[in-house]
Amino acid sequence: MLGIIIAVVVTLVIAVPVSIFVTNSYHKKVTEQKVGGAEQQARAIIDEAVKTAETKKREILIEAKEESMRSKNELEKEIKERRAEVSKSESRVQQKEENLDKKLESADRKEQSLVSREENLEKERQKVAKLNEQRVQELERISGLTSQQAKDFLLGAGQG
Repeated sequence: MLGIIIAVVVTLVIAVPVSIFVTNSYHKKVTEQKVGGAEQQARAIIDEAVKTAETKKREILIEAKEESMRSKNELEKEIKERRAEVSKSESRVQQKEENLDKKLESADRKEQSLVSREENLEKERQKVAKLNEQRVQELERISGLTSQQAKDFLLGAGQG
């Protein structure tokens, strides 16, 4: 029986460390697999996150470019509208300037016409005055009296 006990003890002495070693190896291998799986999963999650971030980045860039284009188009439209308004204003100002120029030319022509009429009237007045002077001289020559003598005669005849 001692031989059986020794055999059991030797078997236990050999089996226990081998069992512990196998169990530890098995646990180590399972743990490494879990860690390796976790690392792969972590890498996959990180890769997915990077892809998602790049996709979001592209989407944001596309949205920013679209917004930029919308803003640019709106700005160009507003610039065209303002240019059209400025062009209309310039046309109105130019039309008003042309109208003022025409009125000024008309006023200049009227003024020139009035100056010419005044000159003609002055010439006519001088002619009338000259003719009146000639008539008075002719009457004095025919009557043989000066204008003062004729006045005195007429005043004297009216009294007497």
